[in-house]
Amino acid sequence: MLVQRYEVISLNMGKTETYQFGKKVYRSAIKKEPVNGPVFLSKVGLAGDEQAYEHHGGENKALCVYPLDHYEHWRPVFHNMVDTALFGENLTVSGLTEDIAHIGDIFSIGEAIVQISEPRNPCYKLAAKYEVPSLIVQVRNTGYTGFLLRVLKEGMISPHDAMELIEPHPQRVSVALVNDVKFHDRFNRDKVNRVLQVKELSESLHLAIKQQFDSGQKNGWG
Repeated sequence: MLVQRYEVISLNMGKTETYQFGKKVYRSAIKKEPVNGPVFLSKVGLAGDEQAYEHHGGENKALCVYPLDHYEHWRPVFHNMVDTALFGENLTVSGLTEDIAHIGDIFSIGEAIVQISEPRNPCYKLAAKYEVPSLIVQVRNTGYTGFLLRVLKEGMISPHDAMELIEPHPQRVSVALVNDVKFHDRFNRDKVNRVLQVKELSESLHLAIKQQFDSGQKNGWG
């Protein structure tokens, strides 16, 4: 099998800070900066990388990945465009986009082994960071969400390590397909069933998609 390797453009970490968006004051570590050396990756994330809220991070959301491939799409949208950690991601990676990244795919990076667990859910903090109120809707409509990883094997990783696909998931349910049933084709029974059959999908998202389908009502995904 041809080895699939994806270049890591930057490895990013951040500290929680206080921000204001309109009348809303919130804490976030969305402003991340590249690191130059190796960092220990544990089951819950990079050593020293902070998360502001309990529902961010955790074992199914240990790392956030965003494709460099989408940066040019956003350049006309953001007046305060940055060239690293655009979406507050831990790993900026070239070539690994949502249409070819599958739930359950397993990768090596440095000493660590990681697995795709779910798409990244766009939230108001992205809109606040770039002062683009419609950004959440734009991210949903494009499907340019990025995705999250769980850690199967802890270890040191560095910005010089590539992500190497070592075990593609046999069901081939892409991050793009999961985004489709989350945000668009929510009540397509065949698509929803295909997504829910992947046991490597995070438990929380599995439940949310099932509840949305069973209720016949759109989830706000706030």
